[in-house]
Amino acid sequence: MQLECLELAGCSLDRYITCDNSRPSFLEITGIAAQGTPTCSGLNTGDYRNLAALLNHSTLSQLKILNKVPLPPEIMEHFAHMQCHCLMGVFPEISRVWLAIDSNIYVWAFEHGSDVAYFDGLGETIVSVGLVKPKSGVFQSFVKYLLVLTTTVEIVVLGVTFSSSKQDGLSELEEIHLVPEPVFVLPTDGISMLCVKSTSKGRIFMGGKDGCLYEITYQAQLGWFGKHCKKINHSTSALSFLVPSFLNAALYDEDAIVKIEVDNSRHILYTLSEKGCIEVFDLGEDGEGISKVTRFTQNRIVSTALDIVKTVEANNFKPVIAISAVEESESEHLNFVAITQTGARLYFSTGCRDVNQGGSARPQDLILLHVRLPPGFTPNASVLKPRQVHNAVYDNGTLVMVCSTGGGDAETLWCMSRALGGVAFSEAHSLLPLDGPVWALTALPMIQAAHLSPALLAKKDPWSGSRWAVVSAWGAALISAGAPPDLLRALLRDYRGPDAQAVKDLFQLQGYDQACACALYLACEEAASGDLSISEWASRAFFIYGSQPTPAALNQHQISHVPSSIGSPKFSPRQVSTPMSRPQDHIRAGQINQSYQQMQLNQSLTGNQTMRPQSPYHQNNMMSPTPFNQSSFMGNVSQQRDNYPMQVEYSAKHNGLYIYVGRILAPIWNLKCVTKSLTPDKKEFMSSKVTGEDCAFIVKKLQRVASFMQRVVAPPHSEEQSSIHALKIFITMAIEMLSLWKVLCEHQFHVIAASLPPEQQQPLQAASFRELLVGGQEVACLLLGSLVAGYLRDNASVDGISQKLRQLCPTLYRQEDATCSKANELLIFAKQQKNSAEKDEMLQQALKLCKDVAPNVNLPLVCSKLLSAGFCSGIVELCITCASKIDPQDRALYYYKSDQPSQDREGHLLYYKRMEIYREVCTALERLYERSAEASTESSPPRPRAQTSDALLTMSPADANYQGRKLVAECLSREDELLHVAIYEWLISKNLGSELVTVSGVAPASLRTYLTAAARQATGRTALLLLDLLWKVLERAGDHLAAAEVLEGLATRPGTGATLAQRMSWLSAGVVCVRGAGGAGGAGELVRRLEEAAEVARVQAAVRAAATSPPLPPALLQRLDDELLDITQLYEEYADRYNLWECKLAIVQCSGHNDALLVENIWSNILAETENAARGLHSPDEKLSSVLSNLTTLGREYVNSGHCFPLYFIVRQLEIMSCKLQAEKSIVFKTILNIGVSLEQVLDIYVKLVSVNERVWLGCGEENHVCGVAVLLLQHARLDVVQLPPAPRRRALARCKDLHEAALSALQSRPNTQILIDKLTVAQAHLDRMD
Repeated sequence: MQLECLELAGCSLDRYITCDNSRPSFLEITGIAAQGTPTCSGLNTGDYRNLAALLNHSTLSQLKILNKVPLPPEIMEHFAHMQCHCLMGVFPEISRVWLAIDSNIYVWAFEHGSDVAYFDGLGETIVSVGLVKPKSGVFQSFVKYLLVLTTTVEIVVLGVTFSSSKQDGLSELEEIHLVPEPVFVLPTDGISMLCVKSTSKGRIFMGGKDGCLYEITYQAQLGWFGKHCKKINHSTSALSFLVPSFLNAALYDEDAIVKIEVDNSRHILYTLSEKGCIEVFDLGEDGEGISKVTRFTQNRIVSTALDIVKTVEANNFKPVIAISAVEESESEHLNFVAITQTGARLYFSTGCRDVNQGGSARPQDLILLHVRLPPGFTPNASVLKPRQVHNAVYDNGTLVMVCSTGGGDAETLWCMSRALGGVAFSEAHSLLPLDGPVWALTALPMIQAAHLSPALLAKKDPWSGSRWAVVSAWGAALISAGAPPDLLRALLRDYRGPDAQAVKDLFQLQGYDQACACALYLACEEAASGDLSISEWASRAFFIYGSQPTPAALNQHQISHVPSSIGSPKFSPRQVSTPMSRPQDHIRAGQINQSYQQMQLNQSLTGNQTMRPQSPYHQNNMMSPTPFNQSSFMGNVSQQRDNYPMQVEYSAKHNGLYIYVGRILAPIWNLKCVTKSLTPDKKEFMSSKVTGEDCAFIVKKLQRVASFMQRVVAPPHSEEQSSIHALKIFITMAIEMLSLWKVLCEHQFHVIAASLPPEQQQPLQAASFRELLVGGQEVACLLLGSLVAGYLRDNASVDGISQKLRQLCPTLYRQEDATCSKANELLIFAKQQKNSAEKDEMLQQALKLCKDVAPNVNLPLVCSKLLSAGFCSGIVELCITCASKIDPQDRALYYYKSDQPSQDREGHLLYYKRMEIYREVCTALERLYERSAEASTESSPPRPRAQTSDALLTMSPADANYQGRKLVAECLSREDELLHVAIYEWLISKNLGSELVTVSGVAPASLRTYLTAAARQATGRTALLLLDLLWKVLERAGDHLAAAEVLEGLATRPGTGATLAQRMSWLSAGVVCVRGAGGAGGAGELVRRLEEAAEVARVQAAVRAAATSPPLPPALLQRLDDELLDITQLYEEYADRYNLWECKLAIVQCSGHNDALLVENIWSNILAETENAARGLHSPDEKLSSVLSNLTTLGREYVNSGHCFPLYFIVRQLEIMSCKLQAEKSIVFKTILNIGVSLEQVLDIYVKLVSVNERVWLGCGEENHVCGVAVLLLQHARLDVVQLPPAPRRRALARCKDLHEAALSALQSRPNTQILIDKLTVAQAHLDRMD
């Protein structure tokens, strides 16, 4: 259930974070995306809104003076001695104000007016001042900054150091010192430098009075300071030195550069001249080059603006008095903003997005995208237009400008920002009167926790207001432009609670969702800061106004999204719908959506089980273990966001909770957990993308939310209740996860990560914190195991770290884990113990501890340690204990014996879990088997092994073999039948099936059950192997009839891949088994079936042999091996179809079919084929001998079959063939006698042949052929008759006499037969004497 809650909360946070990140882009809020052309704004009533009027609160303002610090007294004295020139400014990087009076400069902290430093080593009046963060490696590390001072004569660069430094950003740097000895001194060559600006790369640029851009280049030299520097003019050509300077002054109208701005994210530099001319310089992809891109004159700016806004006078667009660069993090399309003296804003792009290439292109031109007129241009405007704007700064969407009010020195500070949000370009504006003329206005960096890493600081907090430093002759003022929480805080404080109408109006104005998130922010943060009244009021506001129903997370701008003529797709995180957007950004959202959809099918099998993340000793290895991969690491984050309908209406407090939690986690949500780095020797290692301080910072915020959520109640049995409950569980898990991550960072994260298996390191490198928090319980447990293992490797006690982990992440690291850690410690010490008795005692103690916490134990780890300690029986005991605790009712065994029904899901799950446990026993057997197998590969004497405590490594192959057999016997001696099954499966997987036959006497029942079930489920050769083992086991157990039945099934089962020879051998073995069973019931019928099948198999083998010439189709040949066919199939589909005459004869003989004509036809074709095959021989005798040779083979097989060997027909056909061939006449009858036909039968055949007196002999060319054969037969019979017993001899002699008379009668009626008659008479006379 908790897994589902984590998934639900994760998917909901995805939507809220995506919605929060998908604010309308600049192109959309200005209408450029919809119209496809530059636009203007500020002319409509809703473009500017006055907060005080909207909320009916006269003193409510975005601007608030946080602190006013007068000029230090020691500086005031110098004003009296000022001769000609005075300058003031702010160094926001070091929180300092500077004042240049003539040739002296003073620097002090504007926060409290102390720490004054000065430099008076110049002889000329200071013209401009700049602070530079130097290039790394040029100066000593204590030189933090460079102070650049320019006069009309020279440029002086000083080193800036600090006596001590607190953590960067936590507070201002302490006690500044200006090194009196200049680092560099360069001449100005008569050109005054009116402004100085540095880049993040440490480059120093200056704007000359001649309108040229200069740069001071410097590099490291030997010694304390580098002395090598030079001044470069980037505005003139390489040949400009040929033209004298007085000619340049005469030919060109000077237009001094008064302002330089740098976009450090894109490496672009902008300059503003005294006459309002803007120039763009490209610093290159790496920020180290420079090239001029374009120049935009004041007239061109005015003309371009008038083309966009045709109803406004040209004077509103000149002169340009300030420019501000816009970094890429704020807008991908906007590059810088120019502010005119009337307060109009001109938004420019340099065209540095190429939609076709999708990559980062360099600036190409200057394009005016949008004109924003100041307040006062709307019809019936109640606000006066700003006049005489002389200082303005645009920073991250907020414009602050200083306007002269027209009355003496009084000035007003204007602030315009999108504090109220919304989809339109509507800004709130506020005014703040100032005491005197402003000399400098500077945006200050946000106050950030100094210990946070850049990964967390990269994303700007949307609720953090902006800070500004205003410097004048009376001192410095620190002013904040409030964010929504500041407005709510002010209203709550002013009205002493949330019940005022103004507070309700603010909730309506901001939107109830955002306002509730804002109230939650105040409730949590103010409670932490100690302002309990604000915290309580904010909490009340959250509950009072949070009951409003609102749709679930929707991107607000999508409601008013209008299709653009330039193709503006829907918004996704960090994606802007504009032709200048990157194609890969449009794809990114789809990739995010798809990254969480892998494991839903797998996880659906687990049902609603309670989520108990496995400890380092219980990492799901016993509960359906899966290797750690990207999809399993993401856990159950596979639910698509559409599975939780966005149309559901939740209350504003629900949405506010998700918005606030999303903003807390947004900086790391899609951040990769780890990054790969290189050591100095080029070895890769993994390091965390966030620090332990980052995790602690987020954990504190989440803990405050978790504490607050104890008060949140949702309607029972509602979607909202489920969602809030899911968020509570998610926050609890996130706190534990990040607390664990903090501990890992404190314990050499790279070492812990490197100890993970390689196949688990890759998914960790690819995973984001989103995946870690939602579905990373498995990897958390792996890392926990690595952390504890590190202590064990160092022989350190694990008690301290276990206690700490129990406090920080009790769900991930439970009480059982301490027990497991102790057991692990005992196992390690046992391996090192030399005393066998003490070693056994330690092993037994460790085993007892593990059995006590079973099944919550990291079974693979413990079993591997038990094996390395040589404690194999402990592995068996532990596995059996785990299995019995998981399945105390033996549901898995019932499932197994019930033939594993698919509807028994509980039984299936328990069976799977138990088999996973027994896999550890098989793993131990595997390692012993591999060690024993080394004996066959070691041809040389055993090599000496390194000293090790691993018993397996020191074990000889013979010992390993013995231990393996002992472990098998140990397992089979137990009563756990499923353990037997696991052992059987392992033995078969290693082709050790013969071992099963030898152990059949130990566990015949379980083995018989296993082989039967396994064979039923297996296919192909696996099933054959199992059945082959089964009949051997049954025969060995004395169950001969069962063995014979298995053999019958083996032989007759089609499609198993068995060969015909194998089937025939199984049938033969089956017959032997039945006969070994004696007269058991059913034996007669079974033996009959087996014998018949064996006879048919022999016929099929004959068909298979005869089918090779000519070859049959492969499918038909394969069928002869795949199954045993019946006699009819063999005859019709093979013998008859392909004229396999000898096979036909065998089939007729096997079937007992008595058809004389069919048999004679078969023999006729057999003889004809044989005769055709012998045509290639030369002599008649050779031809006839070839035919008779084949006849001899067939005759000996069928001579006693009667109907299948028609002797008279065969002899007649052979004699006709002999007559035609004119072969030797005695060959035929000699062959017949050789086959085994009796002399008496042969004589009968020839008596009949002679008596019939057919005319066929005349047609064959010799009418007296049979009579001639009869003469030779009588002569041959004289020798054979002597050897016969008396009775057969008398019968043979009588048949010889009959033959003599028949032949004599036939010859006497024919001419020219006297010779044959004489031979007949002589032969008969010899036979008569024997009677």
